[in-house]
Amino acid sequence: MKKSMLATAASVLLLSALTLGACSNNETGSEAEPTASSAAATPVSEATASPEPSASPEATAEAQASASPEASAQPSSGRPQTQSFGEQEGGVPGQEGTLEQGDGYSLYIFDGYTFDAKNGRLALTADPDYYAEIEPLPSGYDIAALKQQGQTELSAAGKPNDYSGELIEHPLRYAELYLQVSGEKATEDYIVWKNEAGEAYLLRMHNPNGELADQFAPWMTVSLSTIEGN
Repeated sequence: MKKSMLATAASVLLLSALTLGACSNNETGSEAEPTASSAAATPVSEATASPEPSASPEATAEAQASASPEASAQPSSGRPQTQSFGEQEGGVPGQEGTLEQGDGYSLYIFDGYTFDAKNGRLALTADPDYYAEIEPLPSGYDIAALKQQGQTELSAAGKPNDYSGELIEHPLRYAELYLQVSGEKATEDYIVWKNEAGEAYLLRMHNPNGELADQFAPWMTVSLSTIEGN
């Protein structure tokens, strides 16, 4: 009986030892294997972090050229952006004019003048009361009706003088009609002028009798003589 009990106890101890050994081997094997989370340690965003291929140098140069001011500096009229003008009558020094766009036409503007394209008004920057107004005329305009209109407008300042056809050396020598009145406060001009292309414009000039009067007229008339349709 005692032998049987001893044999049973020995068997239990042997079974426990085998179980503990197996558990120990399992734990050692688990520590040696990498965990599943270590494979996902890199953020997903890094997988797409490589830069896009950059544009070719040729494409970049074309984009820069189209965006540069020089590319759009040439106006639709095809005229040069700047032009030099020589000495004017009376010893007025020559200077360079800058092309500006009006309503269907362009003209050269000089230093000291400001052009309001919306209203077709060119004026002295120092005193805008010295100005000229530009109005394109239709091809079938009535010169007799325009003369009557001009005489009516100018008569408020005095009796108009008609200098039509007498402007030989004047920048506006192609004037078909040139009415002028010298009033107490200003000299007023009403002009129907054609450029060499045959395009007609109505020009109204207002030149107050002030200290800027001599400065106003020379380059103002040169500007008006450069009007061309687009």
